[in-house]
Amino acid sequence: MKESISAGVADLIQDALLVYADDPAAAAALETYARRLSEPLRLAVAGMVKAGKSTLLNAIIGEEIAPTDTGECTRIVTWYRYGHTPRITAYPVAGEPHILPLKRVDGRLVFVLGNARAEDTERLVVEWPSPALRELTLIDTPGIASLSEDVSARSTDFLIPVDAPSEADAIIYLMRHMHASDLRFLESFRDTEAGRSGTVNALAVLSRADEIGAGRIDSLLSAGDIADRYRRDHSLRKLALGWSR
Repeated sequence: MKESISAGVADLIQDALLVYADDPAAAAALETYARRLSEPLRLAVAGMVKAGKSTLLNAIIGEEIAPTDTGECTRIVTWYRYGHTPRITAYPVAGEPHILPLKRVDGRLVFVLGNARAEDTERLVVEWPSPALRELTLIDTPGIASLSEDVSARSTDFLIPVDAPSEADAIIYLMRHMHASDLRFLESFRDTEAGRSGTVNALAVLSRADEIGAGRIDSLLSAGDIADRYRRDHSLRKLALGWSR
């Protein structure tokens, strides 16, 4: 069913390209849609600082390749896509892209920026031969509502651009507790091109569930109760497809 729907949409785009062949702006937009449709789903992982984004991303990929500390690289939007050979490419705000050295410390991948600063780097693209990335491109984003306005702006500018569609097709949004900033972000993403179709494109996850209740043995049971309560919240049901923990 999924393949037949995608094929039908692809055919519609090709028909539209013929109709709007004399309209450069419309043709360019349609070509972008055609390219996006042929690519793996772009799934962004978002949330506040230390919500557990990189830990979840590593779990999905099946390897410890996303940094989980609070270093420079966690302040940069980082794409993880499939590649036959491991490679890390840095895309600076100004200048040409360049390959970063591959380095592991205690089995974990380390990004070596050299003399470059996080604020001077638009994005990092990690190509990795993980089967999980064949049909899914994961995007790790800096913490939202960070004490650093620059860090927080990197995520919002990428996920909720002012004058362009979001580069993410859907979002996994992690939260340890429900804050007003979480709701504002989900509402904003709902207002972007990704959400205007009426389809909810966000999945909310109650993260670091083992820490709920001061880490007692029944922490995960308590987390399940909290997730169920959030799932029934009318103000959230229109913003997130579902809740998990």
